[in-house]
Amino acid sequence: MKTLIAASLSALVLAACASAPTPQEARGPYTEGYTERALSSNRYLIEYRMDGSDYQRAYDLALWRAAQLSLEKGYPAFDVVSRNSDTDVGARASTAFTTQHGVAYQSSCSLLSCKTYATPTTSNQITLGNDGRRPTRVVSLEVMLSRGDVGASPNRYDAAAIVSSSTNR
Repeated sequence: MKTLIAASLSALVLAACASAPTPQEARGPYTEGYTERALSSNRYLIEYRMDGSDYQRAYDLALWRAAQLSLEKGYPAFDVVSRNSDTDVGARASTAFTTQHGVAYQSSCSLLSCKTYATPTTSNQITLGNDGRRPTRVVSLEVMLSRGDVGASPNRYDAAAIVSSSTNR
């Protein structure tokens, strides 16, 4: 019985760890993850792009990255100065048009001789496709890192509280 309870608790802990948000740095312009850009010494633009259209999850991951960045820079809090959200519809149509030029040879033979004729040829091909992108949600947060009291502003967040609550899910 104790073994069963211990195994159940272990599975529950592992499931909780697996569902915790895991912000990752984007590896390219259209890949899932965060990007950040310093606007000044304590002001940053953080964007989180994720597949699908789940606004709340993308917002939570952007907020978590802002909290991590605040702590990395030595600030206990941050203010969300502005927020924006956009859905990228995904794949863009592409069209390729190719032309190939060549020569076609035709032989005509009689009892005494053969003649070969060369005829120029042209073939055209149109290929329709897309660039392979999937629909994505992009959340942008402009944040200002702060040393002030958390309750001083409705848009101020406690960085340590966000990071710890995200890892305790």
